[in-house]
Parts: sequence; structure tokens; C-alpha cells
Amino acid sequence: MKDLGKKSPTQEVYVNNRDIEWRKKKLEEKRRELESGQLNALRELLPNDVILKICEECQYYFRNRLLSPLVIIFHMMSAAVSREGSFQSAWHLSGQSRQSGSLAKARKRLPLEVWIQLDKWMKGQIETESGDQDRWRGHRMIGVDGTCISMSDEPELAKRFGKRWGRYGFSRFPLGRMLVAFNLKTLISVGHEVDGYTTSELELLGRCLPKLQRGDVLVGDRRYAGVKLYLQYQQAGLEYITRTHHRLQVERLKTIERFTSKDFLVELPMNPESLRRDPSLPKFVRIRVIKTTAKIRGKEETFWLVTSLLDPQQYPATEIQGWYKTRWRVETLIEELKVWLNSDVLRSKTAEGVEKELFARLIALNLIHWLILKAAKQSQKEPDRLSVSATLRLAVSYSLKMSAAPVWQLRSLYEELLHHVGNSDVPYRPDRIEPRMQKREQKRYSKLKIPRSEWKRLYAMAA
Repeated sequence: MKDLGKKSPTQEVYVNNRDIEWRKKKLEEKRRELESGQLNALRELLPNDVILKICEECQYYFRNRLLSPLVIIFHMMSAAVSREGSFQSAWHLSGQSRQSGSLAKARKRLPLEVWIQLDKWMKGQIETESGDQDRWRGHRMIGVDGTCISMSDEPELAKRFGKRWGRYGFSRFPLGRMLVAFNLKTLISVGHEVDGYTTSELELLGRCLPKLQRGDVLVGDRRYAGVKLYLQYQQAGLEYITRTHHRLQVERLKTIERFTSKDFLVELPMNPESLRRDPSLPKFVRIRVIKTTAKIRGKEETFWLVTSLLDPQQYPATEIQGWYKTRWRVETLIEELKVWLNSDVLRSKTAEGVEKELFARLIALNLIHWLILKAAKQSQKEPDRLSVSATLRLAVSYSLKMSAAPVWQLRSLYEELLHHVGNSDVPYRPDRIEPRMQKREQKRYSKLKIPRSEWKRLYAMAA
């Protein structure tokens, strides 16, 4: 008698194929959900096809996984704008519950070169779109400054970046030193360098100079002043505006030409030790010095500015003084990067992961400022008069709206976002001073002076 419950080989093949097709369909639906579920408000600026093209140019070919490069790139940028700043919290806020292990492996698979090329593409797009609006008298005004970043206490990171040696020994966490260059008109990052804590900012600046364009004007504080540095800037095709070095006595320099009592050309002598080591160096560098009075941290100070812009007709002294005062924007941009985009303490546990995380957060910052540039152009306002914190909150809010909206509504929601960003005015408060002090007391816990893994090993029985 025939067994009615047993399937023939043909029926089994048909059932298996149908099951495979169903699984493929579900996998594709899940992938589309993941790829369109994060930072939708910024997808107009960074389309998916651009990311895929960059992956192809970098010869990065990947399988059709759930965690594709599109998912990982926007996931890492979402971590930058999330409140906690962690990768896992950003993943949960997007409505997913996958464990962090698979996310960490996917982040590791994505090559660093993809992040580098993505950053380069975005800077080129913003510069092309801005045109001459990002320049002053034909020059890009570039503000530079350095800062430190902390990271996890991992042996690889401690070996790569090192720890700070202080009065009470080494610091508890590895520290990296970073130099960032920003366009002072568009507030877009144009380059950055990161290395170990013992690396000087001037060494990082030397690595960053080739990333700048010939004719750019470097605006820096007195750390970036000195005759050897001025010569280095000129050899790189750059102009500069800095404060005088703290040891330089302007009154003792030889005056070449005097425009006013506070504006004249002088010859700055090369260091004799440098001439002895390299006789090919010039004996003098011609510079222009301008006497300036400005408020610094609430106190009015008088100091000298040094610049290579020698023509007083083409480059008036008042405008040069104004650009040096604008250099303070770099401090606020570093605050945005470290505090608002959670780059003060990085979460990655490998040296390459730290570099990728920095790129993700810098790209997210550039996307926010690119959105501000578009809103400022639409509302006919200056970009620095629009609120960055409001733009961050609006981008997160509208990303949630756009992830649940039908396709035909996305464009109108994006225009609505630009309208709200254009209305987020910041009042002009030139004399506002905020002390770097805390009013509310923080909760105090004992300091853990050894790695957690070592503490668990020592106190495992007690736990």
C-alpha cells in the first residue's frame, strides 16, 4: 500500500526551493529595512549609490549580507549623533536588537580606505557647491588647532597611542593627539591628523599641510608661529595669519616699509642654529606685523599679528584682524566634535577602529554643517548664525519621521527640515563669556586604578 505521508523526491526539491526563495525574500526585505532605517534626513546629501560607487573604486566587494556597507556607514554616524554615543545604543534607537558581536565584525570588515574616500568626496562636493562663497578675496581661510582624545584601556591602543605621564604616574586610559583644520567660512573640516599623545601638534600640522590647497590662508594661535614654520608654510604655497611668538620682540626688528604706526613690514631673522644645520635656508623672512587689541577670555589685550599678506591695499589690516578673531570658531567646532558628537571618549578597541570612528564622526559633523549651509542659502542667512544643536536634534527627529513615511512624502519632509533649520537663529552675543566650571556637583565614586579584567580576576571570589 502506498505511503501517503511520504513525499516524492520531486516534491521535496520543490518544497526546498520554495523555502529558499521565501528566505531570500525575507532577507532582502530585512536588508532594505536596515539600509533605510538610519539618518534618513541626511540621505539626500549622502546617497546610497555614492557609497556603493566608492566601495567599488576601493575594490571592496562584499556579499549580500544583512550588515552591508550602507548599513554600517550610517550606523557609525548614527552613533555620533545619538545621546549615549555608543554603537549599541544607536543600533537600538534604529529599532534593531542584533547583538554587538556581529556589528563589530561588520565594522572591522569595512576598509579604512572607504572612509577616506568618502570623506574626500564629501569635501569636494561641498566646495563645488559653495563656489566663491567659501573664500575671502580668493583665499580659503583655514583655522587649525589641536586637541586630545581618550579611548578604551586596551593593550593595542596603549601600545599605539601611549598614555600620558603625569605627577602621579601614567594616565588610566590611552590618549591620542589630534589636529583638525576647518574652513572658517563654511565651518567644514578640510583635514585632520591623529597620532600618539607624545606626537607634537606641529608634527601633525606638517602632515596636514599637503591636504590644503595652494593659496589657503592658515589662521592659528601663537603655537603655530615661528620663522621656520613661516618658511614651511610658504614652501607649501600657503599664506598665514598668526599671533607673534611669545619670545619675539617686534620693536627690535628691522622695518622695511611702514604703512601706519601699527602696520608695517619687517625682516624676521632666521635662527642661527637652523642656518648652521642648513645653510640653504634664507637669512630673513619678510613679514607684515599688525598691532591688535581684542578681548581674550573677557580681558582686553594688545598683541601683534604676523601675516604673509603684505599688500595693505588688497588685504586691509582691519579685515586681517577680524579673521584672527574669527579663529575662535575652531574651538567651538572642536567642542561640537568632542562633546556633541561624542568624540571625547572613543568606543573602538583597535587602532584601525579608532581611525574609522573618527572619520565617521567628522563626516557626520560635515553633514550637519552641509545641511546648515543649504538651509542658510535658502533662508538667506549667514551659516554661523544658525544653531548646530538645533540642527542635530531636527536631523534625528526628521530621520524618524522619514523612516516611517511613504516615498512620495520624503522630498516634502526634507524641504520642511531645511525650513526649520533656517529658522533656528542664534542671537549675536559678542561679549558673552561662559566660565569652564560646573555648578551641579557630580556623583563621586572610587577610582578604578587597574583594568576591569584584572579587578574581576582578583576579586572574583568576593563577587
